[in-house]
Amino acid sequence: MAEPGSQTNPVSGQLKAIMKHSAKFAVFLAALLTVPTGSSGLFAKTPRPARQNADPKAASPAAHIPVALPKGKKLFLTDGTFQLAREYTVEGDRVRYWSVERSQWEEIPSSLVDWDATHKAEAEQDTRDAQLKAKIHASEVAERTKDIDVDRSLEIKPGLFLPDAVGFYALDNNKLILTMKQSEAESKMASGRAVERILTGVPMIPDKQTFQIPGERAALRLKSVEPEFFMRPADEREPRFRLLRAQVKGGRRVLDNVSIHFTGQQVHNATEINFQTWTPATGVFRYTVEQRLAPGEYAFVELTGEGISGYVWDFGVDPPGGKGFK
Repeated sequence: MAEPGSQTNPVSGQLKAIMKHSAKFAVFLAALLTVPTGSSGLFAKTPRPARQNADPKAASPAAHIPVALPKGKKLFLTDGTFQLAREYTVEGDRVRYWSVERSQWEEIPSSLVDWDATHKAEAEQDTRDAQLKAKIHASEVAERTKDIDVDRSLEIKPGLFLPDAVGFYALDNNKLILTMKQSEAESKMASGRAVERILTGVPMIPDKQTFQIPGERAALRLKSVEPEFFMRPADEREPRFRLLRAQVKGGRRVLDNVSIHFTGQQVHNATEINFQTWTPATGVFRYTVEQRLAPGEYAFVELTGEGISGYVWDFGVDPPGGKGFK
């Protein structure tokens, strides 16, 4: 204590106060630095309570990434458990398999495998897979054939049905059925021969007739060099056809040049393609060519009691990767 009558120095008192508070601050700072990270100490974060009715879309994006369920073979073990393996091989007395669970190759002694249970499970899985494929196929076929008359339907390729309507159809690349349209062909006599006969007065000069289709290209284009054709006649009669390759000349497709002798004998100059005729069902006729068709223009010409029909089913075969052939 100060002597009676003495005066206290105010500066000295302030210094003592500052030093006292500084010592307390140092102790506080040391305690703060020793608090473990993530503890419930002074500055530990308190978890925020979840909001009620939170929007599930606001969750982490990773939570919405679909994870494919593991699919593999069950390698049953003698202890009643199994390993899910993508594949496995037996190498001597060891079984090497790819673990679906751990995504790596592993090995175990073959004596630990219950082979009867494993093979039974594989057979059951194969049966389930086959049934699933059959259901999928049946569903796809049902969708494609929902507008087809079942009584008249004809499956010409697996899952591919011939249309029920009367008509001529082309099967291109074994997967696409195209409806063929008729074009009107022209039969023209050589005018020069007629004039020559008039001028000479000789009636024994032979005539020349051209059977042709206007235009250089058919509207229907095929990519297959071995197409197939199907015919559903209106009256279920068996039609008679010739398949001719056309020569493109002067803006038209010439199918046949016919020389007519004065005796009436005709000599045809046409490129004919041989084909086979089949009857896959009543009232349905199938035609398969006996050779690969070269790129070009073709037409089916129907033979009638009076000769040939003026209406033909024309088509073109385009070269691979090309836009057409002239």
